Amino acid sequence: MPRPPRRYTPTHADGRPLKITFGEMREMGLRGVLVYCHCGRQVALGADRRPDEVRLSDIEPRFVCQGCGNRGAEVRPDFKRGDLRLAIRGYRNTR
Repeated sequence: MPRPPRRYTPTHADGRPLKITFGEMREMGLRGVLVYCHCGRQVALGADRRPDEVRLSDIEPRFVCQGCGNRGAEVRPDFKRGDLRLAIRGYRNTR
């Protein structure tokens, strides 16, 4: 059975995939990001102060984990930020 053709994913020079810009994220109505360290820690941050043309993948190498000290993180849009019960406080405290 033939394989489907691979999709082309644009990448940075160091091989990281290009992610959406903050402007594109705001157009979708999203106002926050989740930052995940490779050690398992995470934090929710507001994204309103970032310029529209900056990509989520552009800021990933700048984060330094306060727990383990590793540089670099995974940054994703926070789709649940609009729900005040879930935003910032964490996903465990929903009552």
